[in-house]
Amino acid sequence: MSPTAASPTVRFALLATLVLLGLAGCAKLSASHLQLKPWQDGGTQKIYAKFMHFEFQTLPHDKGFEVKGTAWPIKENIPLWADTVENLSISAYLCDEHGNVLTTTTKNYPTQKIPAAGFPVDLPLKNGGQPSGGYFVTFGYSTMFTASKPPTAGGQGSGGITGNYVFFANEQAVLTR
Repeated sequence: MSPTAASPTVRFALLATLVLLGLAGCAKLSASHLQLKPWQDGGTQKIYAKFMHFEFQTLPHDKGFEVKGTAWPIKENIPLWADTVENLSISAYLCDEHGNVLTTTTKNYPTQKIPAAGFPVDLPLKNGGQPSGGYFVTFGYSTMFTASKPPTAGGQGSGGITGNYVFFANEQAVLTR
């Protein structure tokens, strides 16, 4: 074999990389599985996801849009011992009528106790074009609900791991073809 010839393993790795890049080019982000609300300039709206509740307004902003409001965990759906969030990220998705994501933005929050007033949401969105069916908005989130101190008894989300109480919650847009 000449020194410039690639081994079969290297050729396979290059081919696999090219195929994956080609497939990624065909993929699009979809939020059709999430609750979508029609865009309303100014009016207050609510979205209830599995573990988070969002109350928000949608507003025009600097050649784009803005979503302002508050997000709260739905206490009935998370473990009683969960009083802290770690790695919380909240995303706003501007979509067409089919849930295809036109543009998105995400805010990351520091580890903190769950505030009684909720998590403030202020997310600017770029103009995503002009869909024929109008704009729709929804939210995604990802977080770990944790206990600031170990609870006295196990429960939902404890996973039987002694001393570690983590409840992972995630609802986001997904890649589709």
